[in-house]
Amino acid sequence: MGLLSSLHNAVSGLNVNQAQMGLISRNIANSGTVGYTRRVLTTQETSATGITAGAVREVSVDRILDRLLQKQMRTEAGGASYSATRADYLKRVDSLFGQPGSEAGINSVFSKFSTAVQQLAANPASPTTRQNTLAQAQSLASTLNNLSENVQLMRGEIEAKISDQAQQVNALLDGIESTTTKLNQIFDSATRAGLLDQRDKYIDELSTYFDLRTFDNGTGNFNIYTTNGGPLFVEGRKLRLQFDERFAVSADSQYNQNAAQSGLGHLMISDPIGGAVDLNRNGLLKSGSFAALFNLRDNVLVETQAQLDEFAAALTTSLGDRTVSGTAAAVGAQTGFDLDLNALQSGNVITLEYTQQPAGTKQKVSFVAVNNPAALPLPAGVTADPNDIEFGIDFSGGMAAAITAIGTALAGVPGGAGFTVNDLGAGVVQVLDDGAGNTLDVNKLSARATVTSLTDQGTAMPFFVDANAGSQIYTGSYDSGSQKQGFSTGIRVNPALLADPSRLIVYQTLPTTTPTGDPARPSFLRDQIQSWESDFTPAISLTGSTAVYRGTSGQFLDRVIATQSQAATNSQALADGQDVVLNTLKERAADISGVKKDQELADLVEIQNTYAANARIVSAVRDMFDALLRI
Repeated sequence: MGLLSSLHNAVSGLNVNQAQMGLISRNIANSGTVGYTRRVLTTQETSATGITAGAVREVSVDRILDRLLQKQMRTEAGGASYSATRADYLKRVDSLFGQPGSEAGINSVFSKFSTAVQQLAANPASPTTRQNTLAQAQSLASTLNNLSENVQLMRGEIEAKISDQAQQVNALLDGIESTTTKLNQIFDSATRAGLLDQRDKYIDELSTYFDLRTFDNGTGNFNIYTTNGGPLFVEGRKLRLQFDERFAVSADSQYNQNAAQSGLGHLMISDPIGGAVDLNRNGLLKSGSFAALFNLRDNVLVETQAQLDEFAAALTTSLGDRTVSGTAAAVGAQTGFDLDLNALQSGNVITLEYTQQPAGTKQKVSFVAVNNPAALPLPAGVTADPNDIEFGIDFSGGMAAAITAIGTALAGVPGGAGFTVNDLGAGVVQVLDDGAGNTLDVNKLSARATVTSLTDQGTAMPFFVDANAGSQIYTGSYDSGSQKQGFSTGIRVNPALLADPSRLIVYQTLPTTTPTGDPARPSFLRDQIQSWESDFTPAISLTGSTAVYRGTSGQFLDRVIATQSQAATNSQALADGQDVVLNTLKERAADISGVKKDQELADLVEIQNTYAANARIVSAVRDMFDALLRI
C-alpha cells in the first residue's frame, strides 16, 4: 500500500469520525425528545482495489428500531385506549346506580318506596302514610328519570367525542401524508431518519384511535388499514374522516347502517374520487378509542337504558296489570279454554301453552295486541321468552276480526292444524284441541290486561303512567314503536292519583270502598312489589345465557346493580392490565431505541481514539513525504 493510499484511507476515516461525532452529539441533544430514535452511522469499505482500496465511506444514517416491538406497542396502545375508554364510562354508569345501601342509590330509593307501601298496608287509614307512599313513589320515578337522562347524556357526549376525535385523526392523517410526501422526495438518510421519526410519532398516536396495520414495500408505497381492512391512509389518495354528528340523542336514537334512518352518526372514511366506507360497519373496528366509543354508544349504554326501562315496565305492570285466566271448555271430545279479551289493551299479551303429541313437545304461543295495523308484523323478540312463537294481532277492527286473526295465526304453528278457534261472541275466544285426534293438548290460555282506571277494575291500579306520551297508561304498546323503550325517562306517578290520594285505598265506587281503612288495595300493592314475578328478556336479564330470568322487579334491580358494579370492576382491572403491558413494551422500546448517554459517551471516547489514530497516520505520511522531498 502506497503513501497516497494510506493518506486517502486516513482522511476518509477522519471524515467518518467527524460524521459519527456529529451523530452522537445529535443523539445526546435529543435524549429527552419524545419519539426520537437513536441513530447510528452505517459505513462501508470503498473498494478492494485501486488507490481508494481500504478507504471507508458513509452509507446511511440508520435508526435503531425493533419493528416487531413497534408493531406490538401499537397493538397494545389500541387495546389500552379501548380499555381505558370503556373503564371510564362504566365507572360513571356504576356511580349513577350508586353503591348498594347508599342513601342516593336506586336500590335504596326503591326500598323506601317498598317500605312505604308496606306501612300503607299496615295503616291504610292514615293520610300521612298515603302522602309518604306517593312521595316515595315520586322519588323513585324521579331517580329513574335522572338515571335514564344521564345515560342518554353520556351517549350524546360520546357522539360529540367521536366528532372531535375524527378531527384529531384528520390532523394526524395530514401529518402522515406530509411526511410521506417528503420521504418520497428526499434521499438524504439523515433527513429521512428525522422524517421517519415524525411519521412514526403520528402513527403511534393514530394507533390509540384504531387497531392498525401498516404496509411499506420500501419503494414509497406506504399504506395504513385497520386490522379488518378499513382503509385509513392509501398513498396518493387523500382519505379523511367524516362524522355526521347528531346533536339530540335519546333512548329512541339507534344506529342504523342506512344514514337516512339512523338516529346516530356514521364515521365515514372518504375518498377524493367519491368513495366512502363506514368504519362502524361490518366489524372494521376492533380496538382503539373509536371501537370503545361505538361499543358504548350502540351497545353498552343501550343495554343500560334497556335495563332501566325493563325495571320501570316490570314495576308498573306488577301494580297495573291483572291476570285474565281462561275458563276450561269442552265441545264433544275436544277440550280447551274460553278467554275474555275485552279488557286487553294494545301491548297486552295472550299466552297459549300446548303439548304436541305423541312426542310430548311443549310449545308456547304469544299473541300481542296492537291497535295500529301499520305496526305489523312486529319485530322479533317482543316478548321475554326467546323460545315462544310470537304473533301481533290487530284489534283495531273489532273482536271478531281479532279472533279470526288468532285462528289464522294458530294454523301456522307446529301441529296447528289440530286447533279449533271459535268466536263465542261478546269478545270471548275459545281454543280447543283436536279431541280424539291426539295430535295436541291445550294446557293453558290466559292474558295480562292493563287496568286503565283508578277505580272499579279491581285492586290493580295504574300507579305509574308514561309521561313520554302525555301521561298515557303504560301497556307495553307497539303501536308507535316500543312503548317500553325509553319508558324510564317518562315514568311518573299517575297525576290523578296525586290529585286524589284516597284512591290508594278506594278501589271501587259501586259500592264505594270504605275510604278510611280498607287494606285490600294496599295489601295487593305490597304483595305485588314483594312477590310478583315477571320474565326478563335474556339480553337484558343478565343471566349470561339464553335462559329467561324470572323474578320480582326488586330482584331484577339488585341483579342490574351487581352486574354494573362487576362490569366496572372488571373493565378497570382490564385497563390496569393493559397499562402494565403497554408500559412494559415502552420500557423495552426505550431500552432498544432510546438514547443512553453513558453508551453515547463511551462511543465518543472510542471515536476520539480512532480519530487520533487516523490523525497520527496522516501526520506520519506527511513526515514521510517531507523526508522524500529532502532527498
